[in-house]
This record gives sequence, structure tokens and C-alpha cells, in this order.
Amino acid sequence: MRLSVVLLVVALLCLGGGGLVAASTDFNFPAVFNFGDSNSDTGGRVAAGFESILPPYGSTFFGGPAGRFCDGRLILDFLMEAMDIPFLNTYLDSLGTPNFRTGVNFAQAGCSVTPANPTSVSPFSFGLQIKQFFAFKNKVTKLLSKGDMYRRYIPQEDYFSEGLYMFDIGQNDLAGQFYSKTEDQVIASIPTILLEFETGLKELYAQGARKFWIHNTGPLGCLPQNIALFGKDPTLLDELHCVARHNRAAKLFNLQLHALCTKLRGEFSGASITYVDIHTIKYSLIANYSRYGFEHATQACCGYGGPPLNYDGKVPCGQTVSLNGKSVTAKGCSDTTEFVNWDGIHYTEAANFHIASQILTGKYSDPPFVDKMPFVIKPRF
Repeated sequence: MRLSVVLLVVALLCLGGGGLVAASTDFNFPAVFNFGDSNSDTGGRVAAGFESILPPYGSTFFGGPAGRFCDGRLILDFLMEAMDIPFLNTYLDSLGTPNFRTGVNFAQAGCSVTPANPTSVSPFSFGLQIKQFFAFKNKVTKLLSKGDMYRRYIPQEDYFSEGLYMFDIGQNDLAGQFYSKTEDQVIASIPTILLEFETGLKELYAQGARKFWIHNTGPLGCLPQNIALFGKDPTLLDELHCVARHNRAAKLFNLQLHALCTKLRGEFSGASITYVDIHTIKYSLIANYSRYGFEHATQACCGYGGPPLNYDGKVPCGQTVSLNGKSVTAKGCSDTTEFVNWDGIHYTEAANFHIASQILTGKYSDPPFVDKMPFVIKPRF
């Protein structure tokens, strides 16, 4: 059945706490606070002025660029819809009518867990996003003390302890290192990356955060960008024609991230920590793409160069450049629902819908969900 007509009934229960707190009977959070990179950036990088996003970005759902590195909605957007919470405005969003009552998004494309350096794609590392959250919380507290004037636009004070804290970050820490380091060196850096992540989680916990939702990282070696750059030698590819060493590093990162989540359940009294296995969902989608209604697993929908990857790093999606004395444009495909990958690095809205739907079955989470709150996700492609 085509994704455009799928109505997936899934079941959800509030996050479990490893025995430390009783599971809730609903999935009703007053607010969501999100931290991450381009996988969940709803406009932070654009609002920061680092770059603009051109059509056909956003064209599938928003009718034009909407700050997302996708043709439409992200996994985060679908999860917000499932929780009946409006799409999250970015922390730096200052134009239009930003409303932060039900949460705020600190994610920015190019961000890493570890502190940024002069060559980093973005200065907004995880630690800086945490500092932005504290600044946001302090400002909210001051505004609430002034009366009801701002209450319709900002979270209530108890939302910070009752809200859901979501994380999808770490991909750039791994992928970026492969440009200059060996596989062994990348793997050796994982404990340092996760120590920085743990520090941020502890700071949030100390400030009252109690409900944590943590995505692991996807199969980096299956992104057209990485296949194009690091997969020229067929012996370096796995059975899905993905770059094997990138995927091995991602799996080791995820194993250690899972162990960290288990460890923190024993340390964070009264908290709940849910680890979400995004990697398995994405790898299964790429391995069985035709079963899920897709026609292309590792070919970019918006790119240049044609099959098998349709990706050229010198011709970014939506841009026209001079290549070998010829003006060329990276255009979008005619039907985005046929493609898993959007621009060589990010997934299409159709793929994000599939991934979000799988997340919401609860099967890919630790602890898993229990089917006590059925609802229907209605995709609007």
C-alpha cells in the first residue's frame, strides 16, 4: 500500500523508568524540549543566519522552504502531531508569531555533541544548546513573575519538570571524523562523545528534567553522500552497498549509548529514560524499501548526477552552479514518496513518516511501550 494512503494505528504509553517510577497511563506532555542536529532542526540554522534553504526544500508539505532539511516534515514533526502538540518553534525564531508555550527546539543542522572548533559546521554544540535552554528557562521564569501578559506564549513553570526532553544528536560527531581519521580512531572517540552527552543530561536532570527520550544514530554508511565519498572501492561496501566502516562505528556508538541510558536509569531517581533504536528502523527501511512502497533506497531525490546515487557534493539540492564550464542544477524528483533519501544526507518526508510510525509502535524502544493509548496518524502528503 502506498504511503500516501496509509493510516497506521499505533499504540503508545508514557515512558517507563526502569522500575524507578510507575509508567503513566497516557502520553500527555504539556511541552517538549528538543536538542539535536539537522535530523530535528525545524529552522534553527536558518534563523541563526548561517545559510538559506532554497526550493524544492519544504515543497511537499509546507509549499516551500520551512527551515527543515527535507522536502516536508521531519520525524520530530510527526511525533509532535502524534502527541497533539504544535510543531516546535526554534529557540532563535524571532519573526512571525513564534509561540513557545508547548515547547522549544534548540536543534541546529551541523551540530555535534562535542564542543565546536573553528572548523565545525556549526558552533551550536550540545553543550551550547543546553546553555540556551537554561537561558530560555530563566527568561520564562522572569516573565511569569510579571503576571499573565506572556502566559499564552511561554511554558508554565511546571512544564519544565513535566515536559518531555528529546535528543537526536551524535551523527555529525562520527561522520565528520571520517574525513580525517581512521575507523579505529573514530571508534576510540566514542567514550569522549558520550561523556559530553552524559554531562549535558546530568545538567538537565539537576534543573528538574525527568522525562528523557533519546534517539540513537542511524546507518551513516547508507547515506548517498558517504557512499559517494567513501564507497568508491566496492570491497568497502556491505550487503546493502553501504559503507561498512561508517555503519560499524554507528553500531558501536549505539551500543555504548544504550549502556549509558541503562546506567543513568540507576542514577536518575524519579526519572524515565527511553532509548529509541532509530538505527534498526532506518536500516530495515533501506534493506526492505520496496516492501514499504519505495522505489529507491540510496538514491537522492534532489541531487545531480543521475543513478545510482544522484549525488554530487559540488551541486547541492536546489542550487545552480558552474560545473566543468557548464551551468547545472540539482533538481527534485517528480514523486518524493518513491525515495527514502531526499538530498544525499537527509530523509524524505515519506521516509520520516515511516520511521515515526515505527517508533510509535513501541517495539524499537527500551523500555518498550505498552498498547494503552491507540490513535491514528493521518499523513497529508
